[in-house]
Amino acid sequence: MPNAAEKIAHIEAALRHRFFPLVPERAQRWTVEQHEVDRCSRSLAAYALCGMCGIADATAAGALVDGSDDGGIDALYFDRARQRLIVVQSKYKRPNNADNPQGTGPNQAETLKFINGTKALMERRFDGFNAAVRNRLDEIEEALDTPGVKICLILPFLGEALDVHAKADLDAFVAQCNNLSDCMSAAVVGITQTYDWMVAEQANQAVDVRLTLEKWSSVTAPRKAVYGLVKGQDLAALVTEHGTALFERNIRHYLGSVGVNVAIEETVRRRPEDFFYLNNGITAVTAAITQAPGSADRCVFGLAAFSIVNGAQTAGSITTASLAAAISENAKLHITIIEVPDPADDFAVRVTRARNYQNQVRGVDFAALDPNQERIRQELAAVGIRYHYRPSAESRIRQDDAFTLEEAALALACLAFVVTDGPRRGHRGQNAIDFVVIAKREIGRIWEQEGAIYSNLFPASISGIRICRLVRIYQFIDRILAGSERAETAYDRRMFFRHGRYFIMAFVAHRLPRLIAKAAPGLTAEEEREISQETNHLSEVIFATSRAMQVDRGFLAIFRNLTDAQPLAEKVLLRLAELDAAHNPQPPASAAAPALAQAATDQA
Repeated sequence: MPNAAEKIAHIEAALRHRFFPLVPERAQRWTVEQHEVDRCSRSLAAYALCGMCGIADATAAGALVDGSDDGGIDALYFDRARQRLIVVQSKYKRPNNADNPQGTGPNQAETLKFINGTKALMERRFDGFNAAVRNRLDEIEEALDTPGVKICLILPFLGEALDVHAKADLDAFVAQCNNLSDCMSAAVVGITQTYDWMVAEQANQAVDVRLTLEKWSSVTAPRKAVYGLVKGQDLAALVTEHGTALFERNIRHYLGSVGVNVAIEETVRRRPEDFFYLNNGITAVTAAITQAPGSADRCVFGLAAFSIVNGAQTAGSITTASLAAAISENAKLHITIIEVPDPADDFAVRVTRARNYQNQVRGVDFAALDPNQERIRQELAAVGIRYHYRPSAESRIRQDDAFTLEEAALALACLAFVVTDGPRRGHRGQNAIDFVVIAKREIGRIWEQEGAIYSNLFPASISGIRICRLVRIYQFIDRILAGSERAETAYDRRMFFRHGRYFIMAFVAHRLPRLIAKAAPGLTAEEEREISQETNHLSEVIFATSRAMQVDRGFLAIFRNLTDAQPLAEKVLLRLAELDAAHNPQPPASAAAPALAQAATDQA
């Protein structure tokens, strides 16, 4: 899971993506940074309304009243369904220490202003408010005239706890208002709550369907299941209505009209009566099976949380065929539906794995069964990034706002670990050289879910924001090195840039740890310049250091074998230390002594 700094970066990226088009700059002579902080603050107020009330972004943005003479109130919304008047004061103070984001909420003076502004609303003293508040007077007065209405004070900010003095004033105000009845509440919306809302919004909703089976039968022990024939046209209608949500537990989505899928489409269109005999059928799991009155020849079943776990290509191909022309009623296929009532039961995963092993699949396909991958997808979806961890037709199209699990795994292998020398191997965690050699020699091993490498690349603690940043850095460096390869005329240098890319990337990460670890999904222009300079510098250092090893082997052999790559890494580390020492010579012994003494004291 993400740390506090990554949650803040996630929130800011999501606010920019969702609300900046709805929250323009004010007509103020502010710096760019002041405008950005102001827009983030107003966007955070709007998003708090989305999280609290489930309203649309545009509706929430329309409820903003922030500005001069706002009484400390940034947004107002009457939630008629729940009889709540939501009053928001948001603060967007970026913490000095993102790992411990305290003091980012409103201070005592700001909280008192908010309290006084709310009092003025309750007492209908509207004259002192700005036009934005007065434009909402009909809504405000409707709320205040509603018996049983509750005034909910909401304080979103980039922290978790309110200042102790501000909290005391707020608690006293709420207690005073609740003297007769429970008519007011106050809630802090910290970064964890905001982050959780944003991620939860991206979860796929369970699909409940009704499906007609013909010539069906069932088993009841040890698990309930039904099986029979389903019409291709009924299956196509389900896919058209629910899309990829129908394959939530599958390892792949529909891959498009490629390979065997073309043959499936042809059979459905031209020989529908043969389809049952030529197709393996599909398998699905469901949380509950309910049966309507029927017969063994035909019966309608209600299927809760229905998901096709094997047969995405068949279902997708039938749907594609249906777009060209109506499918014959004679096109039928076998379906097995297994009831798995408990979401925590891993039997559904076992069914998916077993049924798909009968097909031609890759190791990366089974990574889709890791729930961690769905969490990462949801995190990235909240900031406008599409993460394809299931193979699909869409995932093969390169887009700026999307990347795949394969790209993520490569970026993590090249950039997420420390380069260590021989004596310290095994004592400082995973060594980057191990990963880049494996990526060069056997790339499929880095995304095999059952392997030890996969769990190191995708631990439960990793965040979508960190993965996105590493992918962006990986892509940027890869473009630089690809350009260097194209520009070279000497064969050995072309081969160096072709086969040494992962190795070079590991050293870029080694030399720029703060830039690599920064909690931000993308790169600034200044960061790109720094990465570009370091990449070109390290490329020359590594190339020069590797020349002695080239006597009896080529660069492909060097970079795909640990027995060559690790000694090269240690020589590069030594060379970089020499260059650093030459560039930053040590001060005289007398000047260095106090610093050494202090270091010794600190360690004691």
